[in-house]
Amino acid sequence: MVDNEKKLKTEMYLHYSASTIGGYFGGYAIYNFYELFANAQTANLIHLVSKIVTNDKVGLFFIVLSFIAYVAGNAFYTIYSRFCKTDPKILSLALDTISVTAVGILVNFTAEYYVLLPILFTMPFQWNSFSSDAGYASSTIFSTNNLRQTTTAFTSYLIDKDEKMLQKAKFFGCTLLFYHIGVAYVCFLSAIMQKSSIWFCLLPIAVTVIMYIRALKASKTTTLPTPKLQKAEQ
Repeated sequence: MVDNEKKLKTEMYLHYSASTIGGYFGGYAIYNFYELFANAQTANLIHLVSKIVTNDKVGLFFIVLSFIAYVAGNAFYTIYSRFCKTDPKILSLALDTISVTAVGILVNFTAEYYVLLPILFTMPFQWNSFSSDAGYASSTIFSTNNLRQTTTAFTSYLIDKDEKMLQKAKFFGCTLLFYHIGVAYVCFLSAIMQKSSIWFCLLPIAVTVIMYIRALKASKTTTLPTPKLQKAEQ
């Protein structure tokens, strides 16, 4: 029982740490690239339709590219998880590092939106890789579903006094907290360093690597069943 609790806690800490990465990338894109959110496609698909209607061919080109990159990230995760035995979390953290490097280099040559394409590919891969930590369907790259889950779980706890609902609310609430710690971190750095602040995302990535190693060690001491869950919705 003690080992199971330890494994559960390490999975939670890993999820919170990965959420900081998601917050950093999301905040970086919005702060430095005119409110463009690279972690999700809801707003971008609305822009896609609006640019088609207004015949904005220049803007449409980037939106289509961002859509393709995001879809490719999801497709790549599906292919990788189907045919490769290595934990996708490892590759996700590697892709995060590659994205930081690619964006960090590209911003020296252009200020265009195309700089964000590596993030648009990497974030859906991270979303899928960390989507069911500790048995909860939670995203590490955006907040809408996490806010919904926090609110509904805590409201249910107030009504029924079910401790499981309280634990669920704490998990999703902490995910929100750490996500926005990442946002605050990058906004502070971007105010000083502008687009070069991307390099400091290596810190939360390094912390997440450490959390992953801890979770891996804990998983070797016990087996904690994790239910198969649908991916969190935005």
